[in-house]
Amino acid sequence: MIGQLRAMVEGRRYRPSRTQVLTSRPIRHPKIVWSREPAREDGLPDLILVRIPRRQDRWGNFVAKWFKLPDHKKIELDQIGSEVWELCDGAHNVESISRQISQSYKLNKRQAETSVTAYLKMLADRRLIGLQTGTKKK
Repeated sequence: MIGQLRAMVEGRRYRPSRTQVLTSRPIRHPKIVWSREPAREDGLPDLILVRIPRRQDRWGNFVAKWFKLPDHKKIELDQIGSEVWELCDGAHNVESISRQISQSYKLNKRQAETSVTAYLKMLADRRLIGLQTGTKKK
């Protein structure tokens, strides 16, 4: 917390340590609706379909009406992304998610950590998940 405040005052970006990242727990955004959809081809596992609602304020409704936009945006996640998405429930930390991906797809520890953290960063940048740090509340 102090490091974040110091970084803000000094005008630079806060960079969490590797330990802080691996112990944080990803949580899905509560307004995002998702479902498991059957795969289109035989033999493939089911995939996750994420539906992101559009803005419902006056400006959002005006733009949606003007451009005839749908009520939500659809994103279909691939096989690994679907597995990571299901594990973003607040109970698993980043380290346990990367360990599970490593075992499922026969990756070494470093490869799994790198790909899972990059994927979670992309989801966090799109505001689909948040990362909870610190101890778990009981």
